[in-house]
Amino acid sequence: MFLRAISIISSMTLISRVLGYTRDLLIAKVLGAGLISDAFFIAFKLPNLFRRLFAEGSMNAAFIPVISGISEKSGKKKSDEFFSSIFSGLLIVLLTIILIVEIFMPLIVNLIAPGFTKNPDKFSLAVDLSRLTFPFVLFVCLTSLAGAYLNTMGKFASMAITPIILNLTMIFTLLIFHNDGNKVYISNNLSLAVSFAGILQVLWIILNLKVNGVKLKLNLFDISFFKKPKGETKRFLILLLPAVIGNGAYQLNLLIDMILASTLPDGSISYLYYADRVNQLPLGVLGIAISTALLPILSSQLKKKENKKANESLNNAIKFGIIFSIPSLFGLVLLSDEIISFLFYRGAFDLLDVNFTGSALIALAFGLPAFIIIKILVVPYFADEDTKTPIKVSIFSMIINLILNLILIKEYLHVGLAIATSVSAWINALILFYILTVRKKYFFDKTIFIIIFKVLVSSLVMIFVVNLIINMNKANLFFQNGNLWLLISIFGGALTYFFFIFILGVKNLTSISGSKRYE
Repeated sequence: MFLRAISIISSMTLISRVLGYTRDLLIAKVLGAGLISDAFFIAFKLPNLFRRLFAEGSMNAAFIPVISGISEKSGKKKSDEFFSSIFSGLLIVLLTIILIVEIFMPLIVNLIAPGFTKNPDKFSLAVDLSRLTFPFVLFVCLTSLAGAYLNTMGKFASMAITPIILNLTMIFTLLIFHNDGNKVYISNNLSLAVSFAGILQVLWIILNLKVNGVKLKLNLFDISFFKKPKGETKRFLILLLPAVIGNGAYQLNLLIDMILASTLPDGSISYLYYADRVNQLPLGVLGIAISTALLPILSSQLKKKENKKANESLNNAIKFGIIFSIPSLFGLVLLSDEIISFLFYRGAFDLLDVNFTGSALIALAFGLPAFIIIKILVVPYFADEDTKTPIKVSIFSMIINLILNLILIKEYLHVGLAIATSVSAWINALILFYILTVRKKYFFDKTIFIIIFKVLVSSLVMIFVVNLIINMNKANLFFQNGNLWLLISIFGGALTYFFFIFILGVKNLTSISGSKRYE
């Protein structure tokens, strides 16, 4: 079940990421890295932040443990009723929030991009674009709630497909308008496409609810949800807010980075955005897939008092995270400029943009294993309905991030912001790990440390092979196509890595799922 869920979510996420890079490739080609792209990325950041916080974490963390308990005790009918109640209440709340934010959008943009006020045209464009993108929040939150419910039923593909809908909508928009010489006009249409994609996502997820026999009944006139929530509704609301902060430390750190980056020269926000997009590939395909698959499984095991199985599930998830995140880190560091050049170097995106973005990518890549481990380590807290601990740890790490930002930004500019994000992520991960160990609720398998050793050895061999291929490229041997050399480097490095972890004893990744241990 665990491996099946990971494979479904990972494959859908991989398709989404590929489409996402196609989208970003087109954005880089059309808008480049400058005033207009900075304004668009600020506008895109607002709803995208909500998507990352809810669709890829917090809604699952708050909703799944509660709905799993209802389903276990009272059956599907009561589960459907509870889901309908939360869906209706959330719809009303979100409509109110969107109305307020649309009215006060200049103030919101001033808060998240204070540096834009120095340039009235840049600030005005960011406000206009943000008003077009922000309705996406309504649709993505409702989609996330419905997707979380489907996940508890073992239906992971429906929710995993929703980012694909967003990326396809934006790609088609860029293809339609890319020849238009007016970049402001293109950015307006692209921003409008974001909200339109949200409508399509909601229609898709509602269709899947119907196909899976979920009876959604909207009741927009029931004010009991707001007067004094009781029972399971109260538990859900108590879990939700801490889950947003506790599970979204990485995204909130990036938001802090963007606020400070708005005070730097034009293009700084774009450099961080493009670097983060590349770093998000292994994080999205692996970290989010594992945590999304793990939560309903872990919640169900804890409800049934199957603590041994829950402990095993957590250990397996950590092993998967280690096996894929460490070589990804080394690969991104070694091939940062080549990857950025391959993805974005065309049109309005020049060589200087490649260098600045590549430097930010290296800094973010060093935090990649921590980002993935955090996604996994918060799951047992949420499964136990303990949201206070992750939120305290996240707040502490955000304070560290802010302090480091203020220290490093002066000398290292946007790269300093990326360094601070990675350092604070490692602090977050280590504290979460330490607390779980001290509480003795979960006992980490000693073979985790053996796997770390084997992964490091295999990664070192991989580095040697990749460096060898890079030197062959510099010597202009065989052919001079840089993009082809990059693909050869990635393929050769991956082949070397998996061959050596096989040789060192991790002979079958499925065996990590619990039936067999490697010493």
